[in-house]
Amino acid sequence: MRLKLMFLCAAAFFLTWRARAEGAGKAEEMQNIVVKPGDTLWSIANTYLKNPKRWNELLKYNTLPAADPSIALPGMALKVPAKLIKEQYRAAKLVSFVNEVLLRKSGAADWKNVAAQMDLFKNDTLRTRTDARAEVRFYTKEILNLYPNSVVILRPPDKNADVELMAGGMRGLRAKVITATNVRITPKTRDTEFDARMKADMTTQVQVHKGRVGVEAQGKTVEVLEGFASVIKLDMTPSQPIPLPPMADFEKGSGPALAKASGPRMKLDDNIISLKQTIPKAAVRAPAAPALNKNIKTGDMNDQSIDAGKIMITVANPVQSYHLQLARNQNFADLVLDKTYDAFDTINLNELLPPGAYWLRVSYVDLLGFEGKFNAPRQITIGRGRQ
Repeated sequence: MRLKLMFLCAAAFFLTWRARAEGAGKAEEMQNIVVKPGDTLWSIANTYLKNPKRWNELLKYNTLPAADPSIALPGMALKVPAKLIKEQYRAAKLVSFVNEVLLRKSGAADWKNVAAQMDLFKNDTLRTRTDARAEVRFYTKEILNLYPNSVVILRPPDKNADVELMAGGMRGLRAKVITATNVRITPKTRDTEFDARMKADMTTQVQVHKGRVGVEAQGKTVEVLEGFASVIKLDMTPSQPIPLPPMADFEKGSGPALAKASGPRMKLDDNIISLKQTIPKAAVRAPAAPALNKNIKTGDMNDQSIDAGKIMITVANPVQSYHLQLARNQNFADLVLDKTYDAFDTINLNELLPPGAYWLRVSYVDLLGFEGKFNAPRQITIGRGRQ
């Protein structure tokens, strides 16, 4: 009996040792917490840790001037195991991404590829490459959609913002944004949805799709309502609200009837689409037969266009381009085409897409680069059996 008890104790000791050894071999997921001068281990633990009594865990990962939890600390960054931190301080989760999206963790120098559903932390930086997108959901329910060729910092320290936009563009739902040029965008309603973009000349553009936002720069705040936008040039105050382009409007028929339209109109006929400025009635001619642009490789859905078509959008307002999306489902979660075309480009969907049923929607982009709302989705059929 005694030998059996000794064997069981030895086995338990070995299993415990092996578990600790294996645990020690795994890299602990860490998050940096910025300490303000005067903070103590106790105050840090009470603010950030799920269990403040585990303040002594911080001593394992940081070199501190003293182990006394009541002694004031200098300004510094503390490394804290992410699993100990309250969820509201674990910045966000990467819900989804398309193509190449990179992450630079707080305090790191290197960029690494992201992974689906990974946790993101305060002061982490996300970067999207060409044709890449990412959706981030904060633990406090704000949502960030990052557009191609963009860079953002999540929950930057001491900025009182969910996102710091360093380059490119994003769409935010309830998210508070500050830009690299110190433009501050603050949602004013629970359902506020807006776009923020930084151009190459450091001009910031803000457009509101839902709700309203306050746009602040150089000590001045402008309130921007749904359907309006504001332009903020470098070191300037925000412009007064500017109306966004109107929603794309479908209309039946073709030919001379288009010239009677006083605003943007879209005609759907035979799955061919083009955007053209309104022209005098006498100048309207019947559309030419579809013909593929010979300079563009056949089969590339993002780059083909044609010279003429039967779907036409006539525009009385100044529109420089149009944004065309096609998807296999009505909520546009499965996009097969997502591209902005010049105002004079024409698109033959019959040549671009394989046979099947699709949903289509269009929005206008004006001369300032602001984009209006998409029209209500319409279903089209490519190939056999289309009407």
